[in-house]
Amino acid sequence: MLRQLAQNANDSAMRKNCPMLSVSAQRQLAELISEVYQLLESVESEAPKSEVSLRAAATRRKLDDVGAKVGREPGRAFASLARHLHWLERFYLEDRPDRYASDVRDIRSSDLPGVIKAVEDWNSGPLDEGLFAAVNESWEAQRFAGAVRDAFIYLEAVIREMGEVDPARGLSGDRLVTTVLDPSIKSHAEVRGDTFLGPLTRGEATGFYYLVRGAFLLFRNSAAHRPIEIALDEAEDIIRLVDLCLRLLPHEPPKS
Repeated sequence: MLRQLAQNANDSAMRKNCPMLSVSAQRQLAELISEVYQLLESVESEAPKSEVSLRAAATRRKLDDVGAKVGREPGRAFASLARHLHWLERFYLEDRPDRYASDVRDIRSSDLPGVIKAVEDWNSGPLDEGLFAAVNESWEAQRFAGAVRDAFIYLEAVIREMGEVDPARGLSGDRLVTTVLDPSIKSHAEVRGDTFLGPLTRGEATGFYYLVRGAFLLFRNSAAHRPIEIALDEAEDIIRLVDLCLRLLPHEPPKS
């Protein structure tokens, strides 16, 4: 049953792969599922009590890790799983299988599926489809600095097409951003009018220009111009920033 739950979690992530990125959350969730599975395997095989206690402690630590990743007060499923882990361990140590049978059942049927759903509900949401396609290969290979570079290459292509800038002009990076998005330049391209902020004022459009230009100068240039290591969480934050910028730009996936 727990093997199937683990597979269901992976299948869910794959079905949402185009709109989702949270590899770190999915990884921690997979580790929690594995710990739960190993604990219940130990209980069902009547393993030594010391082994069950160690596995119960490891499972609680993983549950805490997932809760910390979610970054909010544990929900009902988290609390229920923690409670059932406590009673499962206690009754196992007391040689009372009749009392912990219901804990095993509830962990399988409701607690773990509830935690999986809570993590998926927490996930920060969809990525731009074209951005996901651009970063996916590097991301899956865990080349996180490469994924950041790919994200900015995609954003650059969107901005170039939005401003109808001929690639032969050789404009890239912050020079391209300034040419297309700087409101002080008469020929600048307009950002979307139907943004989640509503139509932008001139001051807000200027702020957006500085945001995009600053992102290129700081994150794109560091990833593109020198060898650096970027951790998973930081890479995810930067790619989410690129995604936020894309939400304010009218675009279709750039032509290949």
